[in-house]
Amino acid sequence: MKNQRFRLVYVDAFAGSGISRLRRAEDHYILPLFDEEDKEDQQQFITGSPVRALQINRPFDHYLFVEMDPQRVEQLSALKLDFKDQKILVMQGDGNEKVQHIANRFAAPDLRGVAFLDPYGAHLHWNTLDALAKTRKFDVIVNFPLAMAINRLVKNDGEIPANWCEQLDACFGCADWREAAFEDTKGLFGEERRKRADASERLLVLYRSRLKDIFGHVSRASLVRNTRGTPLYYLIWAGTNPRGLKPADHILRMGEMGLGRRT
Repeated sequence: MKNQRFRLVYVDAFAGSGISRLRRAEDHYILPLFDEEDKEDQQQFITGSPVRALQINRPFDHYLFVEMDPQRVEQLSALKLDFKDQKILVMQGDGNEKVQHIANRFAAPDLRGVAFLDPYGAHLHWNTLDALAKTRKFDVIVNFPLAMAINRLVKNDGEIPANWCEQLDACFGCADWREAAFEDTKGLFGEERRKRADASERLLVLYRSRLKDIFGHVSRASLVRNTRGTPLYYLIWAGTNPRGLKPADHILRMGEMGLGRRT
């Protein structure tokens, strides 16, 4: 979109504070937010998604950061001092509610947007994705926390508390995850509901399929692991313009990513 006359908007729905603490010293990144004498402290942190988005060579015209925690909101607001040339709006509140509000008012014909949706656990609601898709103006990059959160909510014995079921219904936007994750088998005491051996794969297929239904185009799912190689979550791009698919797939195939490995 850089060569077209659009006003480009970057939305970070679960923005955090703008920086993240590191586990490994070798992953440090020198931040403009620290003084020269604080180099030892700099090795404790890495830039988060808000700072990375602000540092790109061709910046967006507008940045919207949403965060619930008041202290993190304060830290995000301080970024305005480091990036005085950028138009930054920090919004405090629920990421789902705020992004749906933004999407419902994204009416100007010259607006286009990218939404980075990196929730804490399985807290990204399908209604939020649907609202963005309906604008026909947004690309989204979604953190699908399959191993971090969803597999833990989908218990092996099928005995899932009602509030967990509600959370999963909101995440998938339907109850189809139940059929994807569980099967009925015959046991010593009659029929038993058990988690499928390939439940993770089925849940990922379901989620990507539903993304394709509302956006039209969906990338491969890029697995992110921690430093010990344990799977954490998948990054997925979705958009309404088919021209975005090839570069999205290319980027998601690239090697090292942040604090973990990608496969």
